[in-house]
Amino acid sequence: MPYPRPRHAARVLLVLLGGAVADPALFACNADSEHDEPRRKDESGLSVSTGVIDFGKDHETAEVGILHRFPTDWCLGLGPNVGVFVTADESFYVYAGTDQRINFGRSWFVDVITSVGFYEAGDGKDIGGELEFRSGVAVGRRLRDGSRVSLGFFHLSNSSYYRRNPGVNSLLLRWSR
Repeated sequence: MPYPRPRHAARVLLVLLGGAVADPALFACNADSEHDEPRRKDESGLSVSTGVIDFGKDHETAEVGILHRFPTDWCLGLGPNVGVFVTADESFYVYAGTDQRINFGRSWFVDVITSVGFYEAGDGKDIGGELEFRSGVAVGRRLRDGSRVSLGFFHLSNSSYYRRNPGVNSLLLRWSR
């Protein structure tokens, strides 16, 4: 059975995610009672990141990104996000996904993030195709001024959707307010 065309599959996933953001009641449950404070709506908004992609490999280069975390809180603390990153060698990735923040007290947290999106290699590493998936984990701390800083490890690949699937890893410092 042939796979669906990459652009078509990405559009379907992005439309579903967009619908969930537009009408959160479709996915809502008693989210406020499912996890401790601070709540997602209190920590939504933009975050910026910088670091290195494909570190220790043949195409190691700088990466900078921006992510918007929506206040919509689905069951189990999951919620939507969208973002983009660019690299020093003109690669970029535009994505939509979900994340979950697990709080350890009021100061520490762990973010678990997954996404699907469109990747363009530019002069950077060819990782197989346009449809790519990203997953990662970041450990962070809330600062006294209300901002948050975290260190994250992320993996970007096509999950063997294409024959070529070398993937790349990123190590990122992230900041949000």
